[in-house]
Amino acid sequence: GYCIISVLETMKTYLQEDGLTEEALVTKIRTCQCHHLFLHSSLKHNSSGTFRWGEFGEGGLLWGECNARNFEWFEGNPVNDLLSKVKELYGLDLDVIFRNVTVASENRPRPLYLGTATQIGAIPTEGIPSLLKVLFPSNCSGLPVLYVRDLLLNPPPYEIALAIQEICKVMSNVTCPIPEFTCIPSAKLVKLLELKEVNHIEFSKIKSILEEVLQMYRNSVLNEILKLLMDPTWVATGLKIEFETLVSECELVSHRIGEVISLEGETDQKFSSCGNIPSDFFEDMESSWKGRVKRVHLEDAFEEVENAAKALSLAVLEDFEPIISRIKATTAPLGGPKGEISYDEICRGTETAKGTCIAGSVVETLDEIGCLGIISTHLHGIFDLPLNAKNVVYKAMSAECIEGQIIPTWKLIDGVCKESLAFETAQREGVPESIIRRAEELYLCSYSKDEVPRKFGSNIKNIISETDVNGSDHVDADQIDIREKSIHLKTNPWKQMEVLRKEIESAVSAICKGKLIKISRKENGLELPLLQCVLIAAKEQPPPSTIGSSSVYVMLRSDKKVYVGQTDDLEGRVRAHRMKEGMQNAAFVYFLVPGKSIACELETLLINQLPSKG
Repeated sequence: GYCIISVLETMKTYLQEDGLTEEALVTKIRTCQCHHLFLHSSLKHNSSGTFRWGEFGEGGLLWGECNARNFEWFEGNPVNDLLSKVKELYGLDLDVIFRNVTVASENRPRPLYLGTATQIGAIPTEGIPSLLKVLFPSNCSGLPVLYVRDLLLNPPPYEIALAIQEICKVMSNVTCPIPEFTCIPSAKLVKLLELKEVNHIEFSKIKSILEEVLQMYRNSVLNEILKLLMDPTWVATGLKIEFETLVSECELVSHRIGEVISLEGETDQKFSSCGNIPSDFFEDMESSWKGRVKRVHLEDAFEEVENAAKALSLAVLEDFEPIISRIKATTAPLGGPKGEISYDEICRGTETAKGTCIAGSVVETLDEIGCLGIISTHLHGIFDLPLNAKNVVYKAMSAECIEGQIIPTWKLIDGVCKESLAFETAQREGVPESIIRRAEELYLCSYSKDEVPRKFGSNIKNIISETDVNGSDHVDADQIDIREKSIHLKTNPWKQMEVLRKEIESAVSAICKGKLIKISRKENGLELPLLQCVLIAAKEQPPPSTIGSSSVYVMLRSDKKVYVGQTDDLEGRVRAHRMKEGMQNAAFVYFLVPGKSIACELETLLINQLPSKG
């Protein structure tokens, strides 16, 4: 038979296949993308006894295939001489070693004949549809299709084929979410790594692959599939490693990459922001490099950029804004030049909500006409109004805690203060202690549920927000615990999403169980499966067991809103949702139901009743 040696320069590997028929050899030549074709001189001596290869009988098909391409003859040892030519072509050092990834050809079926490969469309032929396009989903393309096509054209050994069949069998019965299975052409990746041209996007893809392997390893069901994949992977890559070695190396490399690149959800690289400079300016200047490498590796660059932003803001504030303010003042819609004002306790003495809105409108007007001034208020709701004001700066009077007492420092600091010394002032003015204590209780019940727990009672004066305390070294231990919990919840979106998921699962179960019981009774005792909610986290996809099944799902958006839907194609629906802007990492909670009509009923029920569950 014939022998073909395939050399992959980027991967530094070669594959030697022998015992091939002429048709099998032509099939391989047609399906591989070779940049250079070398023919060994032994091909000239065919069975016809002529040196004019391809003139008679055997060899005609192969000669026709090769003659249509550019090729070069060579002699000597097929492997060594061919590798020498490859090194010469690509300018590689002579001591570069190519790894042999040949898998023994014993106990494996013969490759497809050329006619068979053409008839099933494995080799693109005009007028013949591809069998793979019929068998695979429309969204399946690229590396998965090429892998299966290679299995058809070059069947693996029988034991490997059995392993692949077992993987498919186990996978079809999986009920837990599965990884997205990121696909990257290995040759391209190796080339970029060698040239040190891998950017943060490619590193993120590598980390995704590693995390998907580790996800399968940590899941008892997927762990079995991962072990079964080891041998088919060896045949495809020629790289045979131990299972535990694979896992440990994945953990190591994933950790190393995570130490360098900036990951999703990290908030230490926000664009610079100054109130007197449009945010689009900073986004245009910084979007090309921020959010790629961890800040710790570029601290000097970040500091330099932040200082430049402050300097720019100061220049605008001192040199440009005064000119604009004066121009606005002289052309103000209320007429006449505007000077400076001082307004103490704006809109006091009226109903709080409307007074707050009037105060906000006044602030907007003064800001628009370029008026300078200071406004003080206890109408804390004004800080939550959507004011259209560009030049408003918030200041607060600082205070410090001395021996359990809040003492004002009479210093003006940046920030918003929503606390007051009302209870302390009342105590100093001689208001009875019982009245003050009751006032504190009412305050805790009505206004401070999210800020101060009830157990503090009269010790409320010991708990003050960070913006109100300046220079205090003493903080109560319980206060630290409260702040840590508050900060943790605010800065840990995953924790918030987990809480939201549990709430939704509980609400969905409570709403749908009663409906399912009614449906069962209506259908004369139709036995319905138990309602089991399954989470599809970010970068996961539904298990194959959902294919062809009706399901109801709730999408958990990053803005804490939810979307309810039903479908017979959960995988396609999840993919469609995640293709929308801002939804790439959306999570889903779903459950399967027997039939589309029931799914539609439950979808409508959830849409109507989930809001009542908060």
